[in-house]
Amino acid sequence: MSYGLLNLGTQALRSNQTALSVTGQNIANVNTEGYSRQRPEFGSRENLGGVEVYDITRIADQFLNSQIWSDTASFNNADIFRTYANELDNLLASDATSLSTAMDKYFGALQTAVDDPLSLPNRELFVAEADALVRRMNDLDANLTRQNESLNGRLESSAAQVNAIASNIADLNDKLRLASAGGKEVNELLDQRDLQLDQLAKYINFTTIENKNTSEVSVFIGKGEPLVIGRDANELVARVDEADASRMNLSMRIANKMHDVTDQMSGGQIGGLLNYRESVLDRARDQIGIITLAFADSMNKQHQLGADLDGELGGLLFSDINSPAAMQNRVLSDGRNVTNVNATVSIENTDQLKASEYKLIFGGDGESFTLIRESDGKRWASAQLDAMGNLDKNAANTSMTLEIDGFKLEMNSSGAPFAGGDQYVIRPARTAASDISMVLKDPRDLALASPLRIEAEAGNQGTGAATVTATDRAGLESVIDGNSLNPPIRIEFSEDAGGQLTYRVYDVSNPTEPKEIDLFDPDTNPVVTPITAKEYVPGEPLDLPSSFGYEVVVKNTPKAGDSFNVNFNKDGVSDNRNALAMSDLQFAKKVDNASYQDRYGQLIEKVGSQTAVAQINAQASKSVLDSNLQARSSLSGVNLDEEAAKLIQFQQAYQASAQMIKAAQSIFDALIAAV
Repeated sequence: MSYGLLNLGTQALRSNQTALSVTGQNIANVNTEGYSRQRPEFGSRENLGGVEVYDITRIADQFLNSQIWSDTASFNNADIFRTYANELDNLLASDATSLSTAMDKYFGALQTAVDDPLSLPNRELFVAEADALVRRMNDLDANLTRQNESLNGRLESSAAQVNAIASNIADLNDKLRLASAGGKEVNELLDQRDLQLDQLAKYINFTTIENKNTSEVSVFIGKGEPLVIGRDANELVARVDEADASRMNLSMRIANKMHDVTDQMSGGQIGGLLNYRESVLDRARDQIGIITLAFADSMNKQHQLGADLDGELGGLLFSDINSPAAMQNRVLSDGRNVTNVNATVSIENTDQLKASEYKLIFGGDGESFTLIRESDGKRWASAQLDAMGNLDKNAANTSMTLEIDGFKLEMNSSGAPFAGGDQYVIRPARTAASDISMVLKDPRDLALASPLRIEAEAGNQGTGAATVTATDRAGLESVIDGNSLNPPIRIEFSEDAGGQLTYRVYDVSNPTEPKEIDLFDPDTNPVVTPITAKEYVPGEPLDLPSSFGYEVVVKNTPKAGDSFNVNFNKDGVSDNRNALAMSDLQFAKKVDNASYQDRYGQLIEKVGSQTAVAQINAQASKSVLDSNLQARSSLSGVNLDEEAAKLIQFQQAYQASAQMIKAAQSIFDALIAAV
């Protein structure tokens, strides 16, 4: 009897001592990050054999942990996206860096020159503001480039953190395996493992598979790429893009082989950085590039249709958008390509450009290829482009010309045919803001005047009012000879037999012997004698040879016998017609059916909207994360009041167990004394 009581007391004493130790462990680790409270599990032994602690349970919910990992990845994804997007939003909208502000000053200075085209100070002001606008474009692109470099640095450091965490998880897996094999408690190791997974979730989304026998966990990222398998951890490597040295991509090193996983990454800081780069930063640079191209191209073309203070046709105001260097910068060849190809991209129509990069990939035969527009994923097969008339490829498969979306790609190999698997990245607008530069330096070279003038004969009786407008630089060069128009022309009005007002055009190089110019197309209307007059339509451009490079419009109603003379605008230095045409470009819809500043405003609006959405997503995901962290803390965290109560409970049980042993001893002593 006493032996049974002694055994019961001993079992109870040991069990409650263990319970006290577990409670003490909980209290000691109340401030330990990642610690999950533990609970002794008591079990009654059979046949009144007493009590035992058969297990020490770690209070943790793996489903809740998995949800927290997912929420952590979502929050960090939105938070890093918000940080960079907010920086870009401020950059685009700030008066100190905004293109719209610089354009306002540019067109303001141009209007001042319009008011007094003879004033050299006004011209100097315009040149200065044009140069300031160019520098603003350059600086804005430089800021976006720096943000891209910052993003690259964050990707590198994040990949290094992921590798360090993966290595720690692999080490903990090994310790868990050994501890499980030795029958040791692994609760603290599991806490450390889950804490590492908490840290990993800050950088990347992942999935886990746990070995129920050893508690080892395998971690997979992307589309099932193994980051940790048992005791082995693979390496996530940030390395320079094969086609673009300005950006970092991510690869997994598995068995010394690299697998690009950039497109698979999601969640966490890494996913947020990649998402921001693709959906915001690259698109913003393309949009700014399109605005720059449209601005420089339209301004250059209009300026070249004017005449400067010396009576010479205008030159380039800004650098040529299709300079050899600019055209080469728009095509990037993958470093693994087999064939050496000279490729260029020229801009044919700025209004058709898309804010996107393109990828061209040759098929295995080297003959066919696929063109992919990255912004929306649209794909064109080479056969489809050929059927559309957009592709011209030689039979030897060594050169081709592809025209689409407002740009023209020209590729020529060194003689070898295009190779299967070769690929190229095409960026029609990405580098435009960095490529642009100021060409015109001397304010006298500003071509603010029109090179042509039209004058009504003094004896005109009708109400006809005529204007002449330069339309084509090459045509102007063919008819302007020094300071004269070759040929000068006279437009004479008359009435036919039916009373219809008509006109004829004469070459008056020799005023005493004017020669009528045939205005009918000889391909469709054979030349006849006499030449038939043209019917006059008020307000419509008169029919002139297209090679002249200018058009004449007569409004109202001339009378028969009225005439107008078109000549070179000699000494027309006070003329401001070309300056007015340049000024009108501020509101012309030159960029995807919008003006320069309207398109820039759309960009600011879009980035602002994306930033606001990112802020909302970050706040929402933070709220969900905090809620689940609170739930985990309530479940797994140490409550000192609760532990203090248990401490008293187990202490009293321990003392009572000692009294049982004391009672058994007293009974045993009494039995011995009775013998």
